[in-house]
Amino acid sequence: MNLWILVSTIIFSWGLNSHAIYQLPLVSIFNSEQGTMANLEKVVVADEKKIVPHKIDNKSLGVKIQAVSAASMDKDTGIILWQKNATEQRSIASITKLMTTLVFLEHNPGWENEVTMEETDEVSGGTNRILRGEIVTVRDLFYTALIASDNNATEALARSTGLSKEEFIKKMNSKARDLSLNNTSFKGLTGLQDDNKSTALDILSLAKVAFANQHISDAVSRSAYNFQAKSGQNHEIKTTNKLFNSFLDIKAGKTGFTNAAGYCLVAEVGNKDGHDIISVVLGSDTHDGRFQDLKILSAWVLNNFIWS
Repeated sequence: MNLWILVSTIIFSWGLNSHAIYQLPLVSIFNSEQGTMANLEKVVVADEKKIVPHKIDNKSLGVKIQAVSAASMDKDTGIILWQKNATEQRSIASITKLMTTLVFLEHNPGWENEVTMEETDEVSGGTNRILRGEIVTVRDLFYTALIASDNNATEALARSTGLSKEEFIKKMNSKARDLSLNNTSFKGLTGLQDDNKSTALDILSLAKVAFANQHISDAVSRSAYNFQAKSGQNHEIKTTNKLFNSFLDIKAGKTGFTNAAGYCLVAEVGNKDGHDIISVVLGSDTHDGRFQDLKILSAWVLNNFIWS
């Protein structure tokens, strides 16, 4: 029997169409040795003061996307509204930079501090916008790292704190534990390392904290950033997030790609009533495919849940 038909049959047989607060169940899609499977989940919300999203029609079971794993969460309550292989640990590429910048902000030497780009900042992978010998401010490194996902800028940003690379990465892992990201670990600053791993559910939690930070939110909500280096060079930094100016109300977003991770994206999306969701896709097939996957997933959630 088709998976979606089977799940529908179970739902209707359980008679779960008229819950006073939350129409249950939520459907989780995952792969197993037996093929594609579905799990039905019951949701409990501890804080009764929060507005709980509820599903309009339990006949609509979700979407089919190419990403290996994905999930979408109500930002306010933390309820997971849909997920696919969301507990599978995967490489996360430059989504790593959300954690890098969170740790940086705890050791910020000052936004106007000047940093000279050094050979030790240079790493392979991606396009690097600031070159060796240029003198820039910490602020410019921060925005370049997040908006353009620039790896050299990320390395220099961490160096500006005075911490060694090993100390900085240790603090990233400590921060992950503090945030209860139990399936997340880091071996590098930029995301080029295949051993920087997490799950879709952990990424949602990380993004919720990161996007709530005013400095990070200001950077990852911009489509461009212009500055002049202290050494005189002009820079126009453009976002790697193609979802800006789409039909979705994108509040924030961070992309990532390596061969091991595939194409990744996490984004905060608003609805017309002022409620936000956070969606993540990991391991999409192509550069444009990740944007399509996240649009499909987020649009389905916003069309199938209401906050009232």
